[in-house]
Amino acid sequence: MKRIKAIAGILAIFTLGIMTGALGTGLVVKHRVAMFHERGPARISPMFMERIGDRLDLTSDQRTEVKQILDLLEDQLKEIRQVFDPKIKAAFDDAFNRIATHLTDPQKQQLEIFRKQFPKHCRKDKGFLHSKHRDHPEGTPPMCQELSDRQPD
Repeated sequence: MKRIKAIAGILAIFTLGIMTGALGTGLVVKHRVAMFHERGPARISPMFMERIGDRLDLTSDQRTEVKQILDLLEDQLKEIRQVFDPKIKAAFDDAFNRIATHLTDPQKQQLEIFRKQFPKHCRKDKGFLHSKHRDHPEGTPPMCQELSDRQPD
């Protein structure tokens, strides 16, 4: 009988450990996704500089040159995002329109409310997915135009 209780106790502790790990992992992932949506993609130049600099044992002059190249890369990525953000918005708009064709009128109303709240992370000074280092050339990004008067959450 003692042996069964010991095994049950060990299994209970093991099960609780699995549940705690799963819950903790879920919370961390949820937090990181939220931070990504709030801040946008992280700058890659510091990460690259750290990895390349350490692996290649760069001199200070080499680090300066590599940093300039990585800064140029950041600018190129910003331009690429500015091209693709409107395409992403158009894809979402198309998906919402196609979904609406299969819904009842009350469902369409709810979908429209969701559609207006969908880019809730957008503000006048932010682009799609809230990138802090991204400037939209025309002011308010198209995805955020209808929400530009709304205060951030």
